[in-house]
Amino acid sequence: MTSYGKSARMTVLAILGALALQLFVLPPAEAQQTPPAEPPKDVNDADCSKIPGGNAPINILARLKGGMAVENLEFTYFRKKLYELKQEDFDYLKKLIPYCGDQKTEQVEYILDRLSVLVLEAQQTRQKSIDWIKETVEKLEKLPATKASIEEVHNIEVALKNRQLEMTRADGNYLAMKLNDTRNRLYRDANVNATGTETQDPGLLISPFLPEIPADERKPDPG
Repeated sequence: MTSYGKSARMTVLAILGALALQLFVLPPAEAQQTPPAEPPKDVNDADCSKIPGGNAPINILARLKGGMAVENLEFTYFRKKLYELKQEDFDYLKKLIPYCGDQKTEQVEYILDRLSVLVLEAQQTRQKSIDWIKETVEKLEKLPATKASIEEVHNIEVALKNRQLEMTRADGNYLAMKLNDTRNRLYRDANVNATGTETQDPGLLISPFLPEIPADERKPDPG
């Protein structure tokens, strides 16, 4: 082999060696073009652990055709009671859930949009009941120890039963406790001649829900 041939062969080997070295050192071009997944703006990786928690049947609730019962607001999701969730929470979950898992964004958005409508409507209904409960408690605290007050307590108890579907169980239990306390106070105060400027009703200790029988028509118990 001539010196020219040897020189050409050495040049080819040098070029091949340089190419092999470049392929060994540099990562594939395809890997360079795929950046690591980054969370959407304002999404916190730590919040991914909150998604599976809670006892709210999200998929079932989202399929409801009508409104959602207010009592369902006691369920928890995203580590909150449903009555604590705001529109901002649903908007955030739309970004968080697809990022944390393999659910399709369109499916997630549909479920959360429907759920937000149901939850926020139920919250509005409950808020009206909460306002009524606050007004009612203020009224109860001012009731004097009279027969009319006992009748008013009874009327509020009936109204509470009619409104139970418009509040959570805890809301209803709170007002029921206030009614019981008020009734006890009224009967207790009936044993006092006067409280402040309010004269006590002597008929308070007689049930206001029994018919009054004139004294001259009363008969002794048989036997």
